[in-house]
Amino acid sequence: MKIHQRFSMILVLILLVASLSGCNGGAETSKKSNVEVKQVSIGGAGTSGTFYIMAAGFSDVINKELGINSVAEVTGGSVENVKLIGDKKIEMGVTQLDVAQNALAGVNQFDEPVELTAVLPMYPNVVQIVTLKDSPINSFSDLKGKKVSVGSPGSGILATNEVILNTLGLSMDDIQPEYLSFGETTDAFRDGSIDAAIVNTAAPAPWIVDLETTHPVKFIPLTSEEIGKFTEKYPYYVEAVIDKDAYKSLDNDVPTFAVWITLVSQANLPEDTVYDVTKAIFEGEDILKDVHVVAKYITLDNVKNISGVPFHPGAAKYYKEHGIEVPTE
Repeated sequence: MKIHQRFSMILVLILLVASLSGCNGGAETSKKSNVEVKQVSIGGAGTSGTFYIMAAGFSDVINKELGINSVAEVTGGSVENVKLIGDKKIEMGVTQLDVAQNALAGVNQFDEPVELTAVLPMYPNVVQIVTLKDSPINSFSDLKGKKVSVGSPGSGILATNEVILNTLGLSMDDIQPEYLSFGETTDAFRDGSIDAAIVNTAAPAPWIVDLETTHPVKFIPLTSEEIGKFTEKYPYYVEAVIDKDAYKSLDNDVPTFAVWITLVSQANLPEDTVYDVTKAIFEGEDILKDVHVVAKYITLDNVKNISGVPFHPGAAKYYKEHGIEVPTE
């Protein structure tokens, strides 16, 4: 009898443990299937650049409209943002379209492919070749032998400048490159330690506007032939102009080309979260219009300008609701 009672007690304990284990397992599954994103970090660039300004604007929208804690991160720019996304250190980032395509393919600045998805179009980043008003530099070829700011390490600007130099018959060996951020470039112009800068950024660029307050500048135009070497060979480059109204130093539009900037994200972020972020940004124009003039480019019509990068399913869901089909693979 005692043996029978002991066996019954053991059996009850086994069943109880199994039941508790099943409950715990169910709780874990439920928890994993309902992931709650508590923070969205957005990689920008240096604080004086448009990348960071827009990233901060997005974070403000996400905080106010969705109640999700969001912060803009100071980074080196496009390349670093993509690498941080690949390392799961930030959820989203601002990057050039060509850099995003390189990341997916694992080429140029990337040793292996980086998994990422597009969220929304931002604006065309305009190539601007800047020097001071009294400089003898008047054409791209005049940069040879000069001290030129080419962008900080990890930036899309530096990556693009390598392409620009090589495409137009120069290389880093033909100039004296200075690897400077926007703020450092402004200071370098003022203390006379650089002769020019090649940047691709929104116009007007805050750091150039700041430089104009003490030093009149001029912009070196590119010829139709020079522009064609980019737009005909690379699908992500488009013809553009620096509008004469962008800077007080300009009397005429300056012909150049541009590369589209896009907001990208980790591919495995929850669909609902990315949908909500996409919706909030597109519908948060009252906040973004005062952040920077380039916010005017964040339109549904410009979604078509983001190609060669799959869209996140959450973003695709929002676009589908507005009659726009985008690739997710």
